[in-house]
Amino acid sequence: MLNAILIDDEKNSRDALQKKLQAHCSNVNIVAVCSNGMEGITAIKTHQPNIVFLDIEMPHMNGFTMLEQLPEKNFAIIFTTAYNQYAINAIRYGAFDYLVKPVDVNELMAVVKRVAEKKQYQHTSERLNILLDHLQLPAAGKPQKIAVSTHEGLELVPIETIVYLEAIGNYTQLHFTAQKPLLASKTLKEFEDLLQDAGFFRIHNASLVNLVFVKKYIKGDGGQVQLVNNITLDVARRRKEELLGELMKIAPKI
Repeated sequence: MLNAILIDDEKNSRDALQKKLQAHCSNVNIVAVCSNGMEGITAIKTHQPNIVFLDIEMPHMNGFTMLEQLPEKNFAIIFTTAYNQYAINAIRYGAFDYLVKPVDVNELMAVVKRVAEKKQYQHTSERLNILLDHLQLPAAGKPQKIAVSTHEGLELVPIETIVYLEAIGNYTQLHFTAQKPLLASKTLKEFEDLLQDAGFFRIHNASLVNLVFVKKYIKGDGGQVQLVNNITLDVARRRKEELLGELMKIAPKI
């Protein structure tokens, strides 16, 4: 049984989520329902929950600020939010689960199932730091790390060490400058959405490359790129011109 706390300043949202959990997630026991961050902090310290459903956009103290006030975060965090792409991208960087309001029942059941199967939650504080760093990007520049879900758990990976990513079915293999490859439990499309603003480019259905590690472009129908580790990858014909344009931005032709 998963003991859960719901934190949301909107009564309609709290009531709707509570009803859906009670109707469709029999393994969830709701131990507290809170209307603001301060109530949430008190409830978490009192009940020591397994899972917290946390609204992001709350007055006075939003969900991220509330989490920063907690010295220990030994629970799964499920963020709930009205559609906010920027906040969602930050959540993805930290490899947290989230639900978009109004909460879809099937998505709710799926996220509860993932929490139940994980049984433990790794690197929560570090992942939260990654998330918060991403939210500060307009002032701080590109994100520094990404939390990568694997079969063993989570790995915190410096983005600058990723040379390229390779699609393997519904999984993705990350290739690095030094460490051995890492198989991640996400599709290449999910990584593309996450990393396209961090200097990565989808050159082919099977490949996403870090442009700073491209050593050479080899002419052809679509052509190929040679990376600094001497790996050569095909470029899809439809991506050729855009790729060349992106390469010119980081290394102007002379």
